Amino acid sequence: MRINTLMLASLIVMAAGCASTVQKSDQSAPIPVGAEAGKSIVLNMTGSTVSTTAEDWNEFKGLWGDACRQETVAVGAVFLMQEGDAKPTGDAGTLVVVDVADYRYISTGARIMLGVMTGNAYINARVTFRDLKSGEVRASETYDTKSSAWGGVFAAMTTKQVRAMCHEIVGEIAR
Repeated sequence: MRINTLMLASLIVMAAGCASTVQKSDQSAPIPVGAEAGKSIVLNMTGSTVSTTAEDWNEFKGLWGDACRQETVAVGAVFLMQEGDAKPTGDAGTLVVVDVADYRYISTGARIMLGVMTGNAYINARVTFRDLKSGEVRASETYDTKSSAWGGVFAAMTTKQVRAMCHEIVGEIAR
């Protein structure tokens, strides 16, 4: 019984280090707040040539869509993903343009199977908050996150990093 309790406590302590931390720059303007800004959130993904030509770009974009959808639904807003150039729709809400400068995709399976050998996962992006109705820029900030492979299977993988970034982004809008 004591061994089981000790093993469970050890697992909890080790798992506590697996959260992903998002570092943001100082925002250039107040993030849009209020009922209008949080009514609908439209995500537009773009990036550098290095990012958008990576073989896992579509999978990476899919992670963003899933994570932001979950966060948006949790705050009671409508979520849409926009392809192509960022453009206002004329509806009330916020257009979130995520411009990915660089990233390194590490899947959960790769981290579990290879641990430290997978290297570090990271995302460097500029997030611009625009009025969905007019397209006017409300704010722009950098969002960065990284993991250390030395955390082994408990290091934050790309999925956790994207979830953390989407949580921050939607939280800014839903305040």
